[in-house]
Amino acid sequence: MTSSAPVFLVKDGAQSWPEIAPMRARIYPPEKLRNSPMHGIEWANAERRVLLYIDDMVRAVAGIYEREIFCDGQPTRVAGIGGVMTDPDYQGLGYGKQVMSHVMELLRTEANCIFALLFCEDHNIGFYRKLGWSLFEGEMRVEQHGKTGPFAFRNEMVLPLAGPAQRTGKLDLCGRPW
Repeated sequence: MTSSAPVFLVKDGAQSWPEIAPMRARIYPPEKLRNSPMHGIEWANAERRVLLYIDDMVRAVAGIYEREIFCDGQPTRVAGIGGVMTDPDYQGLGYGKQVMSHVMELLRTEANCIFALLFCEDHNIGFYRKLGWSLFEGEMRVEQHGKTGPFAFRNEMVLPLAGPAQRTGKLDLCGRPW
């Protein structure tokens, strides 16, 4: 089977949801979500998404968020990456790496953010490290269920963009995580 070359499109987060919802449901069926560390977490909605198409079908996706947060009390503009997924039938073929590389280049050239931040489960740390991300080892505060407080999801990772990535200290996302 031959596949066409990947095509990347940047789309509005809300408008792209119908295209990625079926893939997300296959990756995270309700029974899996109930038993995952993500259960009960209120996530922010992606402002934009990068969709990777192969043969006119979405095979990988990553959400983009931009927000002013507080780093050790100082306002700092950051980019968030979330909702990174690859269609289960296409995992292991490099599409996740391709969509992330495309997003990272987009952020470096367009976002005007100091660094990028993402949240990931333990089994994804190696994947992101290979792409240049580092673990954040400080305190994270986010909004959950209408209140701001500590957030200990699993792993927060950072990537330098227009400046150094804060790897320690206190980050307040001033909203929901992504």
